[in-house]
Amino acid sequence: MLVSNILPDPQTLNAIQGEHEASLVLVSWLVALAASYAGLDIIKLVSKMSRPMWRRVWLLAGASSMGLGVWSMHFIGMHAYQLDFPVSHAPLLTLLSIVPAILGSLSVMVVLSRDTPSHRALLLAGVSLGAGIGLMHYSGMAAMRMPAELYHALGLFWVSLLGAIGLGIVSVYAYRLCQQEWGLKRSRSCAFIAALCVSIAVCGMHYVAMQAAWFVPDPSAATSSLPSASHWLIAAIGGVAVLTALLALVATQVQRRLNDSQRHEYMTQTRLLEVVSALQDCVILLDDRARIRLCNAAFERLVGSNSEALIGTSVSQLAYAQDSQALSQHIRQALAKQGEWRGMITALRANGEGFPAWLSVSRVTYADSDVRDYVALLSDRSEEHQAQQRIRYLAYHDTLTGLPNRQALQELLAACSQTPQANQHRALLALLDIDRFKVLNDSLGQDIGDELLRQFGERLQQWAANGLNVARLDGNEFALLGTLSSTHEASAQHEAHALIEKIVAALTADYSLQGHRYLCRLSVGALIFSPREHDSSAPLFKRADLALLEAKRLGDGRPQFFQQAQEDELEERLTLERELRHAIDHDELRLYLQAQVNEAGNTIGAEALVRWQHPERGMISPGHFIPLAEQTGLILPLGDWVLKEGCRLLGEWRQDPRLQHVKLSLNVSVRQFQQPDFADQVMTVVAAYGAPPERLTLELTESLLLSDPEGTINKMKTLRHLGVSFALDDFGTGYSSLAYLKLLPLDTLKIDIAFVRDLTLDMQAKPIAATIIALAESLGLGIIAEGVETDDQRLVLVNLGCHLFQGFLFDRPAPALDFVKALSADHVA
Repeated sequence: MLVSNILPDPQTLNAIQGEHEASLVLVSWLVALAASYAGLDIIKLVSKMSRPMWRRVWLLAGASSMGLGVWSMHFIGMHAYQLDFPVSHAPLLTLLSIVPAILGSLSVMVVLSRDTPSHRALLLAGVSLGAGIGLMHYSGMAAMRMPAELYHALGLFWVSLLGAIGLGIVSVYAYRLCQQEWGLKRSRSCAFIAALCVSIAVCGMHYVAMQAAWFVPDPSAATSSLPSASHWLIAAIGGVAVLTALLALVATQVQRRLNDSQRHEYMTQTRLLEVVSALQDCVILLDDRARIRLCNAAFERLVGSNSEALIGTSVSQLAYAQDSQALSQHIRQALAKQGEWRGMITALRANGEGFPAWLSVSRVTYADSDVRDYVALLSDRSEEHQAQQRIRYLAYHDTLTGLPNRQALQELLAACSQTPQANQHRALLALLDIDRFKVLNDSLGQDIGDELLRQFGERLQQWAANGLNVARLDGNEFALLGTLSSTHEASAQHEAHALIEKIVAALTADYSLQGHRYLCRLSVGALIFSPREHDSSAPLFKRADLALLEAKRLGDGRPQFFQQAQEDELEERLTLERELRHAIDHDELRLYLQAQVNEAGNTIGAEALVRWQHPERGMISPGHFIPLAEQTGLILPLGDWVLKEGCRLLGEWRQDPRLQHVKLSLNVSVRQFQQPDFADQVMTVVAAYGAPPERLTLELTESLLLSDPEGTINKMKTLRHLGVSFALDDFGTGYSSLAYLKLLPLDTLKIDIAFVRDLTLDMQAKPIAATIIALAESLGLGIIAEGVETDDQRLVLVNLGCHLFQGFLFDRPAPALDFVKALSADHVA
């Protein structure tokens, strides 16, 4: 018997009752509420299922969820009931007690899932629910094993049963009435109200029934600990509660999908396909998560799949276009901001073949719903695109070589200023002219000339794969345009020169022209420019042409880069070059000396500075002719003249006791120092003039370290062994590597005038100078500050640890004779 020992008043037997733990009572009610809500919420899904099998599956799932929750609530409540003796439960009967709860829940879901249930069906469902709850409870009570006799108070026993049945009927009618009032759109609210009634019915029945329970302990039974089976049941209760919560989450997710289906129930797949079936363009209807709701036959043919397989698939999983993932992301962003997107794409067929297509995606607005759907239309534009491409190709390409023409290159130049790299990187424009092309045409015929142009174009085209743009401008003139990785002028110049040399080497290799072997030679004019500074291509071509003219003039096959002075001073530069060459050979150069003094103001040395005394223009600044000498190669004879003149002075000073201690510093250019026999030249000149090598200092620049650091070190060691000293000029303004700096046999570092000039004006100049001085001290090197013009600058340098100076504060550059006279006068004084 599930229920026995029912008495009107069990207290007459000295029976006792337990006490409930409040926190577990609350937990038990929440479990009942959540499980009831999860089960009742599935009713909406069941009502929309067209297949009987799925209706039965979801009915059983909802009933199981609700029944498990009711069952879990009961045993959590039992666990909250504290007695003075141990209690265990019979496992089989405990597990069987869940069946009435599931059956009662199932009857409710079956009835409520109908469209128009009768009042009789609703009453029977409510009675079944209440009876199932009661049967579950008292079968669970019967499964209790304890050293006591269980009795039930008759009055409360009936109250618990009738209350469960009554509240069960209320729960059923509550859901039905809410459903009639609000419909399916607010099914969750209906489910929650009904679940609240069910949870009250379950908890009310349970705790009233527990109030009806009385226990008469067995005096002869020994007190024992809680059996392990009870622990197992407690763990099972927790597991059931978790399972109920998970089922609630599953039901919620299912509900969302059901809502989507409900909002679009008026539009069937068949109806929409009938509307778009006549269209040859692809039509796709998507939900707000980019999943396909329906599509037409054209789209099925495009992706090579049928509609049944495509429905529910996200377009992000389909390779419908090149780089479809990035395209989909871009479209989603546009739809979120504007509600539509349209543009040309490269669509892909099922076999991977790409074709141009016009894609437009627009938001669909429904009159009776706020659901966000999107319709996409894809149109094949292959024929139109091919025609446009052909016209554009003829307008922008050379028919003989197939290379882009001048118009195409001009547009590329104009577009350079609009690229993201325009504000950072330098660009290169190079013009290439085939030397003696007219001679080839005249001697071998125009067909041979055309063949050379075609082969030349093919070789040049290969460089387009390296990120360069190539073009044939006209006749035998070609061009290339590219972005350099360098952001600074010096490094960009070096990079461009190396690139052009590689290209020229490939283009000047032997050609086979219909049996004739032809050795091609080129003149190359190049322009390095900043794209952001030029909106028009005309000035760029003009400057590149100037560089090309210079290359043709030199005729040595070396690429020539445009210099800014070429536009305004081209003729002057050519004249100046000729006159400088004459000046070197006819003793128009002068050596000026500027004193180098210590902290006490005593002259310890001098730097030799070359000046050009032009017979007509007067004194020409070295900043005007030294760069020209560097460009034209005249720096070599000029440097040789300075070396000889400096050693001549040292040889004369050696005979004067007042000048024997003075050192002389000579500037050496990179090109001069890189001569293979430079060390031999110095030793020869020193010996020829009898100059003491220990009084000679050669000043080198940091750029020397970029080209051949190992060769530089070897030459310096050779000369240092002779006694020659070395100073690193303009330190801090170049690209010195500290790794090489510590290996160089240097004696002195010279702080550049740029840092000295700003010592009292710029807060950053002082720490830079301090760093250079500290570096020199750590390497055991001397330090000289150039360009000291004020006493404030001198004081700052002294405080930083620099004790040797050079600048207008102490002495201005003067002819060698005047320098000697001034030094002799100071010595006498």
